[in-house]
Amino acid sequence: MGSMKCVKVSGNVFKKLKKPKPESHKYQNGKVLIIAGSKEYHGSLWFSAVCASRLADLVFVCTSKNNIALMKKISPSLIVNPLGRAYEFAEKADSILMGPGLENNAQNKRLVKKILHKFSDKKTVLDATALRMISAKNLHKNCAVTPHSKEFKALFGLGDSKENVFAMAKKFHCIVSSKGKTDYISNGKKLFCNFTGNSAMTKGGTGDTLAGLIAGFASANPLLESVLAAFFLNGFAGNLLFKKKGRMFNAEDLMDAFPAALKMLS
Repeated sequence: MGSMKCVKVSGNVFKKLKKPKPESHKYQNGKVLIIAGSKEYHGSLWFSAVCASRLADLVFVCTSKNNIALMKKISPSLIVNPLGRAYEFAEKADSILMGPGLENNAQNKRLVKKILHKFSDKKTVLDATALRMISAKNLHKNCAVTPHSKEFKALFGLGDSKENVFAMAKKFHCIVSSKGKTDYISNGKKLFCNFTGNSAMTKGGTGDTLAGLIAGFASANPLLESVLAAFFLNGFAGNLLFKKKGRMFNAEDLMDAFPAALKMLS
């Protein structure tokens, strides 16, 4: 397994993504549901939701009641509602993201598991808190998980080596990734490695931007290509910023760099 072949992710993945048809109408190019955020961690939701909204036609947000007014105020492009309406919006969504900044409590745990079970036909991204709320056996073929090393260990009981990324993807029939100096991504059939990114991207929020990009791309594209494109774009934009600013940039700067970076890649 040590010499396992790894397919390098490149900008060519963007050639596989769908381009909206010139005659397409409003809301025909993807709808995303994001279940995330809390009073303490509203930023995680904001980063992921804004990134998704730059790719999808429509982003529904379901979040904690004490977070709703703030989210409506800071981003009028989002449709913000309480967590209790998540099932209603999951019906309408093409892709679902759960976890960034979500409070870890029994009620939210039930919600995440029920969405996974009830909407297993939907492309679903699990990040951050959601990864600690489920068992790996809750995963399905339309899932992508994006853990860092501690979350990987909590979910799978293993270290996040490339061999384990491949093995867990194969075992649970989903897309598994690990974030690091080299990112590893697998669908259980192939192992991919992404080399974009740099040491400044250890800062808070850069994982939330990644999750939002995946959900946004997945609203109109296959899940694997969406994961690969998001990892490449997140790191590519970070590298552009690193050349200009060194380590002096944060997740907000990264988010603002995506449109120009994507234009270069497309």
